Amino acid sequence: MDLLIIVHIKSTYDGWKSFFDANPAGRENFADDSRTRIAKVDDNTAMVQLFDVDMQKMSKVVNNPDSDIAEAMEEHVVSREIYKIEKMAPPTS
Repeated sequence: MDLLIIVHIKSTYDGWKSFFDANPAGRENFADDSRTRIAKVDDNTAMVQLFDVDMQKMSKVVNNPDSDIAEAMEEHVVSREIYKIEKMAPPTS
């Protein structure tokens, strides 16, 4: 499954990006990290695209309060909006 995640940042974009780039979640264990894309919307918002995500594996990492990323998420992230991306055919006339 491919996802678009809107990240509402508590710290700053640069602080969050440093945390994201350090990859404490081990994204390669639940997604094709070679295809991961991130974009700055503004200093408190980022967009992340993840591809070929194993939702069950991701959930175990991201939602575990004892995981390595829990404290860092608390420091850098206010909330996340997660959207499923699906390819669609162009509209026809």
